[in-house]
Amino acid sequence: MLAVGAISSSPVSADNYPSWNDVVAARSSEAAKEAEISRITGLIDGLQTQVGQAQAAAEARWQENQTAQTAYNTASVKADQLESKATAAKTKAAESRSQAAILAAQFARSGGNDLSSRLFVEGDKASDLLYQLGTMSKLSESTTGIYQQAQIDQNTADSLSEQADVARNALGALASTAQSALDEAVTAQQTVGAALIEQQSHEAELSVQLQALTTNLDLTEDQYKAGVQAAAQAKQAADEAARAAADAEAAAPAPAPSSGGSDGSAGGSAGGPSEGSSGGGEPSAPAPSAPVVNPPQSYNGDAVVAYAEQFVGVVPYGWGADPSDSFGCDGLTQYVYKQFGIDLPRYVPTQAAQGVRISSSDARAGDAVVWSGHIGIYDGQGGVIHSPDWGRYVTHAHSLWGSYYFVRFL
Repeated sequence: MLAVGAISSSPVSADNYPSWNDVVAARSSEAAKEAEISRITGLIDGLQTQVGQAQAAAEARWQENQTAQTAYNTASVKADQLESKATAAKTKAAESRSQAAILAAQFARSGGNDLSSRLFVEGDKASDLLYQLGTMSKLSESTTGIYQQAQIDQNTADSLSEQADVARNALGALASTAQSALDEAVTAQQTVGAALIEQQSHEAELSVQLQALTTNLDLTEDQYKAGVQAAAQAKQAADEAARAAADAEAAAPAPAPSSGGSDGSAGGSAGGPSEGSSGGGEPSAPAPSAPVVNPPQSYNGDAVVAYAEQFVGVVPYGWGADPSDSFGCDGLTQYVYKQFGIDLPRYVPTQAAQGVRISSSDARAGDAVVWSGHIGIYDGQGGVIHSPDWGRYVTHAHSLWGSYYFVRFL
């Protein structure tokens, strides 16, 4: 029997999963059946624990990254402000020195200290000379004051420059911390993606195996395989129902994503029936009649958006992930990104976990926009290309709605 603790601490190996033959063999005795039931129950609990732990760790890493990035941004702004103040102080000091030099030159041209001797020799012009003497005295005081202010300004500039240098030097360490935090967050997010894929790949099968043992069902292998598929669809339908209930409870004036197909996608109305919808239960646009245009060889966000644009108003919403059939919201993203070398699984949370969360300010064309149960391709201009809901076609909505976040696939 495999301990649950071992499962939660490290990824479950595919070798640990029971096969249909293991389930059949476990029926040979009550003890073997109970052991297999315990084993399968432990595996299911372990998968759920792995996902929960990975998500908690990833959230903590993203918070650390955000904190480190905020510290860097704050320090960078402070360094810029100090440099700006230092530059302004240097300019003011230079202006003061220039003004003092001009006044000194004027003082020299006016006779300077010779005014006293001239006062005794030229008595008839005493009043004029006295006036000049008073003027020159004031000019001398002004010059001295300006020189002193120039020195103060220079000292201020030097101090600010030193502070700016200290702040700028500290940015290197802060940037390194922020980059390390980002690297750890990316690694943690990739772990979430792997855990979700592991859970999605095996939980339905394990649930059917458990049911076969606990209810003593005498299934053929074909019935077992059909049961696995049905269990997966039932789980996805339950997830959609839960999302639909949550959306209905949190309904706001702005339209929000509504539930979608059993492939794990969920639609969301954005922009109302005028954006590719008839407003009824049936699609109003024709099925694709022209071959799909191949994407460019090189990847860039604008190319992703341009490639997705060809499906707008052409491919209907459905379970599919192929333009010749239909697109669920996650089917559209899976198909489009695959053309650019990015392989995504189906199911919105699993797709979102394959990328790196980014801030709204950093989002650019070709990033993914993720809601609860819905996903689309950001156009870089505040809108999204997505497959919204039953009765509608792939839509280019020119605004976003509700609560969402951005993901970039690296």
